[in-house]
Amino acid sequence: MAGKLSWKKIRRGIKYPILVFLIKAFILFVRLFPRKFVLAICRRLGSFAFWLVKGERQKTIRNLSLIYGAEKSPEAIRAMARQVFVNQALNFGDYVHTLHYTTREDFSKLVDVSGEEHLRKAHAQGKGVLCLMSHAGSWEFSAILPPVLGYATSALSRPMPNPRIDKLIVGYRQKRGMKNIGRGKAYPQLLEALKAGDCLIIMIDQDTQAKGVFIDFMGHSAYTPVGAARLAMDSGAPVVPVFIRRKADDRHQLCIQPPIAWEETGKEEENLLVNTRNYTAVIEAFIKQAPEQWVWMHERWKTTPEDVAAFLEKKRQKAKVATR
Repeated sequence: MAGKLSWKKIRRGIKYPILVFLIKAFILFVRLFPRKFVLAICRRLGSFAFWLVKGERQKTIRNLSLIYGAEKSPEAIRAMARQVFVNQALNFGDYVHTLHYTTREDFSKLVDVSGEEHLRKAHAQGKGVLCLMSHAGSWEFSAILPPVLGYATSALSRPMPNPRIDKLIVGYRQKRGMKNIGRGKAYPQLLEALKAGDCLIIMIDQDTQAKGVFIDFMGHSAYTPVGAARLAMDSGAPVVPVFIRRKADDRHQLCIQPPIAWEETGKEEENLLVNTRNYTAVIEAFIKQAPEQWVWMHERWKTTPEDVAAFLEKKRQKAKVATR
């Protein structure tokens, strides 16, 4: 057994550096070509991926049917699902092609910014800013643009299984000024970042294992993280929606909206529920403007109240055993 583990470790030690080298070589190779050509190839790859990746295709069609099935035909849903794949491929192409971009001037070549005055005014309050974002459009751009625009920025991220690839991706973000906060017991670090006046990137439009509440999203109950509301409540930081979408000419529009007013109920749990609902409503409204740009292959409505109840019961049982 020890020999097998040792050989496995040796293989990883050989494979991962080679993989990172190939990724870097691919990035440099892509940059040799004009953006227009790269995006043309990505459009074809997105369409091909739609046909190739059966499981993700089925999830995308199922989720779109759940929301739009009553108003769109199966053919229209399928065409919409295909466009979801194409958009994800285009986002990947743009991400790789611009990894060497680090300044506002660089990004002005393909990104238009509207509403920056809202972020500037919120930041001037000195309590930090919770930048509420969505996995719509090229969300990697929306996350790295605040530091590129000159605002100290931190982001919470889940480490990738491959530490070398994780280091590579985090390194590209850091080159653009973003500070990385690893998941785990990171809440105090998040509060410290806000206290220091940072913009904090936060997304709540996916089903995660973080503490959440069930609220309406696209007409159906969805388990939604309360982290943004808790941070706003504990820090007093304004919550500023920062979204991005791809335009018809393949430029991107970064849309910075006015802060979402905090709704005080007098009860902590009610605060978390009500304000998470308010934040989600803003995200939903943006997604509906260009739904094919959101990640419909994500199982947003997967978690049920029964799942949460089972999880909490499991935690209670573990706590009982630990106290014996």
